[in-house]
Amino acid sequence: MSGAALRARLGELIAQVRLEERHLSLRPAQLSGGLKQRVAIARAFASGPAVVVLDEPTSALDVSVQAAILNLLADLQAAERASYLFISHDLGVVRYLSDRIAVLYLGRVLEIGPAEQVFSGSHHPYTEALLSAVPSIDGQHPERIRLTGEIPSAADPPGGCVFHTRCPRRLPTGICESAEPPLLEVEPGHRMSCHIPFDDLNRKGSD
Repeated sequence: MSGAALRARLGELIAQVRLEERHLSLRPAQLSGGLKQRVAIARAFASGPAVVVLDEPTSALDVSVQAAILNLLADLQAAERASYLFISHDLGVVRYLSDRIAVLYLGRVLEIGPAEQVFSGSHHPYTEALLSAVPSIDGQHPERIRLTGEIPSAADPPGGCVFHTRCPRRLPTGICESAEPPLLEVEPGHRMSCHIPFDDLNRKGSD
């Protein structure tokens, strides 16, 4: 693009990401972290993509700036009808934006399903540990699960279930160490890779 068409498209983009025309003449060193993130988002949307990959888009931002960027991303997703592949360790952020969630450990999908099903009800033991670390504002908080044991190398993952070296609910039968659990549907649209029967996962101490 060039000329009037380029200027018009640029104007659309800066308006979409809530920048002002005065920001266009600034150098990167003159921009705050939040403004730099808006520039990166504008670049990602410049070509009208159907899918946008966001890898930890809020990890280096202050909490107030994070909220503004998340609201911007939600608005852009609705306006542009784009799909996001959102990669993050912050489960609060993940829940805010996601329709479906996949929980990975050492590159293996341990649980995948609709966001509400992953966050409520029975969880994979690794998902359960992650959720126990999420801060709560209502005072209701599950007991914190602190994982112990060897942290394996992603380049040389252990046999069986990749999480078995740190799993607090490892079965005494030895199956967790010897066989990789299949990724099975435990509810409509909700899959999990665990040897523990799904009905037992919400019963602490049942194993």
